[in-house]
Amino acid sequence: MELGYDAVLLNTAVAKAGDPIAMAAAFGKAVEAGRQAYCAGPLDPRDVAVPSTPVIGMAAFS
Repeated sequence: MELGYDAVLLNTAVAKAGDPIAMAAAFGKAVEAGRQAYCAGPLDPRDVAVPSTPVIGMAAFS
């Protein structure tokens, strides 16, 4: 799910599934998970990569 979407169109995915009830439940859980992630506060977009691990104390692999 992309941030900013207002709805999820899934009629064909549910209608053609082997178990439509289970597929609808799975989509419902996915939408709830997306909302929870959004409410948790995703990271701000950046133009360049920023390491999350400090360089000092990192293991050196050769």
